[in-house]
Amino acid sequence: MVTTSLSKMKCLTWNLEWASPGSRRAKTIMDHVAAIEPDVACYTEVVRDLIPHGHLIEGAEDYGYAIKEGRRKVILWSKQPWEATDMVGDDNLPPGRFVSGITRGVRFVGVCIPWRDAHVSTGRKDRNPWEDHLAYLTALTGILRRYAEDSVPVCLIGDYNQRIPRLSQPLAVADAMLAAIPGSFMVATAGMRDREGLALVDHIACSPGLTASIQEIIPKVSDDGLRLSDHPGIVATLFAT
Repeated sequence: MVTTSLSKMKCLTWNLEWASPGSRRAKTIMDHVAAIEPDVACYTEVVRDLIPHGHLIEGAEDYGYAIKEGRRKVILWSKQPWEATDMVGDDNLPPGRFVSGITRGVRFVGVCIPWRDAHVSTGRKDRNPWEDHLAYLTALTGILRRYAEDSVPVCLIGDYNQRIPRLSQPLAVADAMLAAIPGSFMVATAGMRDREGLALVDHIACSPGLTASIQEIIPKVSDDGLRLSDHPGIVATLFAT
């Protein structure tokens, strides 16, 4: 049984670029997270020892590259327990990049969609540009259609590895993203840019019954000049509508 208790929820998504636990960079990141006090967070490219105490859904350790202790492509974290968890989604998804679960009456789908050159010149070196990305979107299309048929609102959160709306990515790639996200969903981060004026590749999208209001875009470099990540973080408040 799913427990519905959403009135307002603070959410965070941030690609931490494998920040090493114990480093100044990691401490600054986690101090910032503690100050935000999120109810739910989607961490991508994260070392699990950085994750604060709470309830986790972890992506598989094997995400197609050499396994390094503690590294995960995606983790969903919540203050409250998860229900109806899913760490596979679809057997055709590139591995280790999908997690999902329900907390406080919302189905969160945490993603780390492969970037354009996944396994092109690194890793297995057996892919063409955008090949793994498109394979992921094809599988994600069916997953989101299935979730959208349920009565539980859905929040798709994480590293999409595409700018929305389209900028420089091939038209077919942008179209595949539009096809994967149901037309009834609202991409709250569409068109937003970071402090440097660059369009975001990390996003938050919500199904009907749910609204996300973006509260903060965390810069890639701290005010004192410390490089935190190659991705800005995003803080949003979710409301039931």
